[in-house]
Amino acid sequence: MRIVTTHTGTDFDALASMVACTLLYPGAVGLLPAMVNPEVKRFLGIHAHILQVVPREDFDLDEATSLVVVDANSWKRLDKMDALADREGLEVICWDHHMEGVDIDSGETHREEVGAAVTLLLEEMRRRDTPFSPMHATLFLLGIYSDTGCLRYSVTGRDAAMVGFLIDNGADLNVASAYLDDTVDDEHAEVYGQMLEDGEIFTVDAVRVGICAMHIKTGLAFLARLVERYRKLKGLDAAFGIFQADSQKCMVIGRGSPKFIDVGWIMRALGGGGHPGAGSAIIKRTTPEQAAEQVRSLVRRSCKEDILVEQVMSPPDRFVVAPDVTMARAAQQIAGHNLTGLLVCDGPDLLGGLSLSECRKAAKTGRDEVPVKGYVRRNIEKLTSDTSCREAVELMADAREGILAVVEDGQLIGVLTKTDLLLQVYEF
Repeated sequence: MRIVTTHTGTDFDALASMVACTLLYPGAVGLLPAMVNPEVKRFLGIHAHILQVVPREDFDLDEATSLVVVDANSWKRLDKMDALADREGLEVICWDHHMEGVDIDSGETHREEVGAAVTLLLEEMRRRDTPFSPMHATLFLLGIYSDTGCLRYSVTGRDAAMVGFLIDNGADLNVASAYLDDTVDDEHAEVYGQMLEDGEIFTVDAVRVGICAMHIKTGLAFLARLVERYRKLKGLDAAFGIFQADSQKCMVIGRGSPKFIDVGWIMRALGGGGHPGAGSAIIKRTTPEQAAEQVRSLVRRSCKEDILVEQVMSPPDRFVVAPDVTMARAAQQIAGHNLTGLLVCDGPDLLGGLSLSECRKAAKTGRDEVPVKGYVRRNIEKLTSDTSCREAVELMADAREGILAVVEDGQLIGVLTKTDLLLQVYEF
């Protein structure tokens, strides 16, 4: 089996490079290190099931016959891969842009000085005409942007060319911007001061919202962190920055708590995009004041018109297993439906969850014929049918089973999947 892995503290370039390899090498499985960056964890919370990656801890290295290492140049940067360092007959392939400190002896090496490792893989994918979806393109764009500061530093013409290639293939700039970690300098500090002085704060159904609308200098970008700092300092449930440098358009950046407001829905209504906690949009032919009024109106609608779990949840049948079923049968059910976990129910009563990881552990220790009731995780997150989807997005990031139980009076009435939530983030 061919596996793909990367460095601990996985960033977007590392994740994007892993996923690109699973497309370049059909059948390859990506092993995700235990430690990933917070923004990457948020991204994986609703996208992991469409990517061919599994947690490193769930995988037995004895199955590996080929190893692809991306965005890393040293064994010590990998997550518990030492056992492979001296394995005879193991094929090792490297895709990397770090030129110094290399101690991985690979039979096939692709190591060049570009801004992002995923750029090298994208060039190969374009050469082979490898197909990928717009959601993959968005992740690959995040990989390049995160390692080059959105093409501001450590960038080459090859990175910029691949950005154009990704945009032509459906990368969503608005969704990508919701995950980017931006920087602050003296010019940004001046804007931040103006936000603190002139920002408007109002309340809708106990939800506290701030709007800062202003003119800024041409060329000043990367303002998302200022909006988030403003939100936290003022103790707001959501904040929106409206910035105009060009007389023909306004940039709107939103940050918020998904429990109270769906920022992504507001941004999509403005022609942009994002996820429930963050997003951005460009409004053409408007003034900051006019854009602020549009945002106010949409905030009022968002606070009153939640998309509820009951509107998007899936029937529970294929996600349920009885407590006396063996771990082996449960693993077959998981594989047959391409899931990452199940819910264990005794008749109509929900007992808890069972993850793919537990099934693999049982098989490894020779306990795959024991009933699943011995492996049930009882302390799982539960939703009610009137829970908002924006709140569910936050809970999904920590759901080991990859699904959330919808219950009523202790009984399972539905299941919320990552696909259900994806339909609330992307426009299809």
